[in-house]
Amino acid sequence: MSNILPLAPGMRVLCRDAEWLVQRVEASNDIGSQYAVHMVGVDDLVRGYQAIFLTQLDRIESVDPRKTKLVPDNSNGFRRSKLFLEAQLRHMPATGEEPDLVGLGAFDPMPFQMVAVRRSLEQLRPRLLLADAVGLGKTIQVGMILTELMRRGRANRILVLTKKSMLTQFQAELWNRFAIPLVRLDSQGIAKLRLRIPTNKNPFEVYHRVIISIDTLKDVGRYRHFLEETQWDVVVIDEAHNVAGASVPENHLAHRLARLLSRRTDSMLLTTATPHNGKRETFGRLISLLDPSAIPDPRYREYDAGDIRGFYLMRFKEDVRHQIDPVGQQLSDRLVVPFPETRNQATEAEETAYSILGELREAVQAAQETAQHSDWRNQRLIQYGLYKQFLSSPESCAGTVGKRIKKLQTEDPKSPELPYLKKLEVTLKNLSLTESSRFHLLLAQLENIGWTGKENSPRILIFTEYVETQKALAVAIAQAFNLKHSEKFEDQPKQAIASISGACPDVHLMKTVEAFGTQTSPVRMMIATDVASEGINLHHQCHQVIHYDLPWSIITLIQRNGRIDRIGQTKTPILRYLMVETKNGLLKGDSAIFERLITKVEEINRSTRSGESLLQLYDPEQETEYIAEQGLLKGDNDVLEKRAEQGTTTSTEAKELELIISTANLKDDDDLLALLLSEGDENNNLEESASTATQTPSPKINPRDIGLASNRIRFYKDFDFLQAAYGLLQESDPKYLPIEVEEQMITLTAPLDLKRRLGAPSEKNDIIFGATAIPQEAWQEHDQFRLTDSVERVKDAITAARNTSGYWSKELLCSETHPIMQWLVERLLMEFARGEAPIVTSRELEDKELAFCFIGQVPSKVGTPLVVNAHAVCIQPGGRSEIAPLRDTLAAAGFERLANTKAPARVAAAELLISAAVEASLEHLRSLEKQRQEKVKPLLQQEEQRLQQWSQKRQDIINQHLAGIDANSASAKRLQRERDEMDKYLKDRQQHWRDMHLLPGESPITRLILVIEGVK
Repeated sequence: MSNILPLAPGMRVLCRDAEWLVQRVEASNDIGSQYAVHMVGVDDLVRGYQAIFLTQLDRIESVDPRKTKLVPDNSNGFRRSKLFLEAQLRHMPATGEEPDLVGLGAFDPMPFQMVAVRRSLEQLRPRLLLADAVGLGKTIQVGMILTELMRRGRANRILVLTKKSMLTQFQAELWNRFAIPLVRLDSQGIAKLRLRIPTNKNPFEVYHRVIISIDTLKDVGRYRHFLEETQWDVVVIDEAHNVAGASVPENHLAHRLARLLSRRTDSMLLTTATPHNGKRETFGRLISLLDPSAIPDPRYREYDAGDIRGFYLMRFKEDVRHQIDPVGQQLSDRLVVPFPETRNQATEAEETAYSILGELREAVQAAQETAQHSDWRNQRLIQYGLYKQFLSSPESCAGTVGKRIKKLQTEDPKSPELPYLKKLEVTLKNLSLTESSRFHLLLAQLENIGWTGKENSPRILIFTEYVETQKALAVAIAQAFNLKHSEKFEDQPKQAIASISGACPDVHLMKTVEAFGTQTSPVRMMIATDVASEGINLHHQCHQVIHYDLPWSIITLIQRNGRIDRIGQTKTPILRYLMVETKNGLLKGDSAIFERLITKVEEINRSTRSGESLLQLYDPEQETEYIAEQGLLKGDNDVLEKRAEQGTTTSTEAKELELIISTANLKDDDDLLALLLSEGDENNNLEESASTATQTPSPKINPRDIGLASNRIRFYKDFDFLQAAYGLLQESDPKYLPIEVEEQMITLTAPLDLKRRLGAPSEKNDIIFGATAIPQEAWQEHDQFRLTDSVERVKDAITAARNTSGYWSKELLCSETHPIMQWLVERLLMEFARGEAPIVTSRELEDKELAFCFIGQVPSKVGTPLVVNAHAVCIQPGGRSEIAPLRDTLAAAGFERLANTKAPARVAAAELLISAAVEASLEHLRSLEKQRQEKVKPLLQQEEQRLQQWSQKRQDIINQHLAGIDANSASAKRLQRERDEMDKYLKDRQQHWRDMHLLPGESPITRLILVIEGVK
């Protein structure tokens, strides 16, 4: 059943004999003729309840603005009208490309981060790869972009994918700093949700803003039918190199998942510090997730800088260090404890094992020289794999040796390896980690640090590559310091020595990481495998890293060190690399290579290049193999001074790719930086804005004080609005408890409808408010929310949380995107009845002049706003009329200073002119849409021309490949599928992107929100 008039957010409508407030409108079919209308209940029957109605099934009746009834406001100082107008203005989506940094979040914005926001907003469809170096705050940039998209009504449905170890950290960061409420669907979350919804219910349609582990979701077979039915506004993939695809991307589950999500979302953000592995196709596949039409080659091997420019940002620490320092977030020069202090000599017992390992290496090399090496299986393990494990611990090496012996005794009992392995096995039985020189070196370092495991001990992060070493190390340290220790996953956050590895379930892994970052938790040491080397922030309570064993990889070392050496680290990062030297002649020179490896890592840290670019292998395992085979086995101490396979095809490809990426990388935008750092307007209301224009500009600009966007009108600061709005609601509902105001802090006890809306744990019912639910951990004791207008106070509260309870801050920024502020806005929009607007009087307008105030918009076919404009139709007593920006009209009427007058508003006379005012408003909106179309038209033409060129190039490449192969071969069929996919993509791009998102719907929509009459 069709609705009477077009629908837009903020409208009051009737549906199923109840009154509702429209929250958002989205297309429910492919041609944009039917809509799914998201609404919240207004009247007593449905107040506060959320529902989605389909226009093809329900009759949704909106009010013709020409029939608006005017209601005189008799409240003191027109208080109701002022708050009603403020709510309307706050509900109005922002437009434009300029980021609005006022109230953006609880952080110190830096110019390079602002560039990322601007780069996203200036795209017709925000899609960006953030490839900044480790520790430069990519999560903060994601939060900034999401907040700006939320303000524009383009981020109602958000899906975030992370590694399982980062779920809580990412979720809490976006909540604490930006009040973005993501519901975590970890293993427990999914299990609980399944108990509350029918089996066939799409779990991704329940909650609108979700964070989930990529490992959970990449089971495409299990979730595919749900994902294909779910449309997202924004998809964020953290550590996106994990979805770039392996050598056969069609078989790579994570890549298949990312490709599916790319087609089901409007905007997409990818983050990674390692965006490629030296091969063109891996970087090309990431770019193709952002835009499948960026690269013509279907194999993503042939492209130039022009094809990929604008899709990514890549900055290194040295690029932005000068921007970070002014806001007090120093990137301290880290300290590497000198090698002589972290080096120890092998014991005599260990030398016996080293001798056998040296003999093994020598025997394999001799066999290779005599062409008898085929008798030696798995030569990597024999030549350096066992040696590498022994460098870590006897326990790690012994486990592998035992398995190897059993395998060979069954499959190849005459193997030349067996005598050596059996000899090594006997030797290892007499060795243990607790008696090793490496462990004694660790104990000496712990003593130097002053670590005892007690509550006053500094926190220490220890890395090891092997789980067996990790287990033995945890037990040995506990015994050495007389500490209780358990290996159970659930006990890790509760004891002084915690361990995490890839085997740890997601829930326990997140709790352990959170405990390590909480000052009052008992965890004083974390022993981690390289599951903790990517993404996790461990710098809040820790600045000491000990590499118990040394990974033979620059990439891994940089990732490990980045856990504590990052923006926000308040102390000097201290790194210790433990090394044990042997007297064995064949192995003795290895330590020189290890020391050079560490030195190279530190050199890269002070440069403007990535760690991967040194060897150009772009993969930790390949770096390990290269250093072992070209360095250790050949005794080449200068192996790190050369690039791997120098002069080969692989090296050439990597070098060319680095050049392309560097050429296309737009690190900075000088014009943007000048704009963002120019003089700003610190104020939040019209009168103050006018007065500051005559003031002398301050020579010192705080990025947080940058002014409001030109189309943003506010009469109340957020903090004041919260008090005034809640106070008005409290007057009409005695169940609303009074708020407590203390300096810069407001404490609000959530009333029942707010608790239900935000999904309070105490509200046990069958209805899930998935569109507005906040994280369960965000609920405070006694349902009390603490909001402040001080960014510094929120930052202190975040620090206090880490010192006492964990990730979740007890105080949040009072910003207009906070869910409580959005609830207040929606409640105030219900202050006047459906089809009503207030009328007030002003002595500053001409007598009998009428100013009809409108908020209008031109939506796309899918309901997203293309044009949003606040304006006034001003009609003079003689009949002359004009349209003026609402900001100017309100300023002319002295709206903030309005006070009740004895002269009543002439309601009847004003209502006679409403129809004419509405027509003028609609015509104004049509004119604005025409201007927008003129602006967008060349962009669309340029885009269509680019698409035609892309499709022609791709068609030519496919035809060239097809010409040289059998038409019935698997390769030919794959290429034919690529051609079919291209045609399907072009059609989809036109129908579902250009026609639906960029072209206007049937007609503009306007709402009369206020009338001001001039009186004398």
